[in-house]
Amino acid sequence: MKKLNANSVALVVGISVGLMHLLWSVMVMMGWAQWYMDFIFSLHFLSNPFVLQAFDMGKALMLVTLTFVIGYVMGWFFSWIWNMMAKK
Repeated sequence: MKKLNANSVALVVGISVGLMHLLWSVMVMMGWAQWYMDFIFSLHFLSNPFVLQAFDMGKALMLVTLTFVIGYVMGWFFSWIWNMMAKK
């Protein structure tokens, strides 16, 4: 098995997860998120029990930053496990 560069994998995962949450924040800001949630729940034959709060830039920045960091850590940890198994 080929070894992975832990920093590269961590950045890819962190950026991907961060961008998904940035998109969600933009959807909330534009007023499209409630419709999207209602649509996704209805596809699963569920009624949506959630109502969105008003958009808050500070919360949006915290969401994107926190999810990037968590994604980075998960990507690094995945690479570490992969590289440990590649040694065997």
